[in-house]
Amino acid sequence: MLRLSTTLSLLSLASLSPHHPRRLVRLRALAPAASSSPSARSLCLLEWGKVCRAVASFAGTAHGREATEQLWGVEDVSYERSRRLLQETEAAVRLLGTSGGSFDFSGLDTVTVEAAIQCVSGGSVIKGQEAMAVVSLMLFVESLQVTIRAAMRQDEESHNLLMPLTETILEAVVNKSLVKSIQDIIDDDGSVKDTASPELRRYREQVQSLESRLCQLMDRLIRNSDSEASLSEVSIVNGRCCIKVTGDKSLSFDGLLLSSGSDAGSMIEPIVAVPLNDELQGARALVARAELDALSKLTDKILLELDNIQILLQETITLDKVTARAKYSIAYDGTLPDLYLPKFEHETVNTATDWPVSATSSAQLPKKPWKVFIPNAFHPLLLQQHQENLRRIKKDVASATAEIRRRRIYGQDIAEEDQLASDLDSMKNRVSKLERNHPIPVDFMIGEETTVLVITGPNTGGKTISLKTVGLASLMAKIGLYILASEPVKIPWFDAVYADIGDEQSLTQSLSTFSGHLKQIGAIRAQSTSQSLVLLDEVGAGTNPLEGAALGMSLLESFAEAGSFLTLATTHHGELKTLKYSNDSFENACVEFDEENLKPTFRILWGIPGRSNAINIAERLGLPLDIIESARHLLGTAGAEINALIMDMEKFKQEYDEQLQQAQHYLMFIRPVRISISSI
Repeated sequence: MLRLSTTLSLLSLASLSPHHPRRLVRLRALAPAASSSPSARSLCLLEWGKVCRAVASFAGTAHGREATEQLWGVEDVSYERSRRLLQETEAAVRLLGTSGGSFDFSGLDTVTVEAAIQCVSGGSVIKGQEAMAVVSLMLFVESLQVTIRAAMRQDEESHNLLMPLTETILEAVVNKSLVKSIQDIIDDDGSVKDTASPELRRYREQVQSLESRLCQLMDRLIRNSDSEASLSEVSIVNGRCCIKVTGDKSLSFDGLLLSSGSDAGSMIEPIVAVPLNDELQGARALVARAELDALSKLTDKILLELDNIQILLQETITLDKVTARAKYSIAYDGTLPDLYLPKFEHETVNTATDWPVSATSSAQLPKKPWKVFIPNAFHPLLLQQHQENLRRIKKDVASATAEIRRRRIYGQDIAEEDQLASDLDSMKNRVSKLERNHPIPVDFMIGEETTVLVITGPNTGGKTISLKTVGLASLMAKIGLYILASEPVKIPWFDAVYADIGDEQSLTQSLSTFSGHLKQIGAIRAQSTSQSLVLLDEVGAGTNPLEGAALGMSLLESFAEAGSFLTLATTHHGELKTLKYSNDSFENACVEFDEENLKPTFRILWGIPGRSNAINIAERLGLPLDIIESARHLLGTAGAEINALIMDMEKFKQEYDEQLQQAQHYLMFIRPVRISISSI
């Protein structure tokens, strides 16, 4: 037959390129092992795999989820590819805004469609459920084409934005004749219809007639039996109709023992039923043969359209993957970033972008050359965890409310209702507490001239989370995700993100924590380029403070000279804060600390070095005054004066921010007045 002599190459669904033909395979995205390259280890430290899985959860199909999880592979994504991915996501966001539910891929069974393609191309006969999965795919694509064309007709901007993403799927041909042929033969549940062929209808009617005659015969035998044996019921054994008998008394009819057991009883096929059972078995074989013939003819028709079905499947999965990125970006209120490729001219960096901010963005960058500008940036995993917890508790509140209402309607136990009401109040309080304790965003505003940013401040103040936030934001922009921040966002394209975060102690290699950090930083220094982002947590820690500070200063100066495009480092070493005053490539920042409440605010103060809070905290916690005074004496007047100076800087910074917000508030009222005056 035609399908036996035809071999077809299958298309890759896992490739980043949406139009690249390869073999159709299902790949499970694997996280890189912790012992692999510095870049792969850095992705593990940043928990990039969790972000990929969060994005994949927004895909509707199994193949879409697997393809989305392969966002692990960010190293090979070029700047041009990153731009295309962001443009695809922006187009999908536009489509979701105009079509909503039309982009729900969850009803598609791509695994079964893939099985159908492999079955037909391999020369086998397609199953009914596989054929119906192909019909669902074709009807979905047809509906998708209508939705996309409607969105593109809105305006020229929508047409230009959507065309690159949807051009292939719009050109795909949905064979309505094949859809009708499948629907004429296969029912919604995947069974072959009686109308598939006259022979099938005749054979099925014959089976129904024989089954009816057998049932009547068995019923008559049971009613006419005068034996003390218990004739309990009619049963089927290997497709043959028989009677289940319990007890050891003789029967009033002759029969064949098909099976027996002390507990289950004996299965007896009456002799008079043997001819009918044989005839029924033959009729069922004819039905199976007729069904196979109908499916075989249908397989031939599908084979003629197999290339087109493969294209429909590939493009649908590609669109599902892009839509997953868009849905994730919308769900967490992300912002389309202005991603730029740094241009080096005469050993100076030019951060001007050749890709303008989206026309949908009304926000503009402040008048300053920024290398990184990410206002109100959220750590994606913290934001995800908060929203999931809030959603879970709100669901519990809704369930408890419904249960109380049900009990009141049916007048059930009042005491239990009181307990439920108490639990409900507790849950509502938890909802209120969660809503108040929303994750705190961080501002990243790094000037064009800065190559190394040194962040200081207390433990648990948010330094490490800040590093991870910037690292994840860079990776998200690179693979086409919106950044979870306020508008506008400007961020460079990095060829790689390297991180040394946390405890890198290795028992297998007999390395201490300090040695583990040095090994990782050495590997990062060797592989980072002038287009890399480097994140160093607690640089110089884990050894003698003087030696650690000296080594940390040397490392950061090395990265500033030729190690990376941007390096962000956290530290407790005060000496590292002085680098800013001898090297223009350095900048300082610190995490703010609320001395009144003795806790960090998780805000970053830019341009201000962190100060020591240990002695002041010890004083507020009630440590004896003689110990406090002795500590201040040992610290020396110079240290106290520096801390006082930093306190003044923090105060001026806070006053500046308050006055800036007040001025922006007044501007909102002044602008309409100016418009009305000019109109007069």
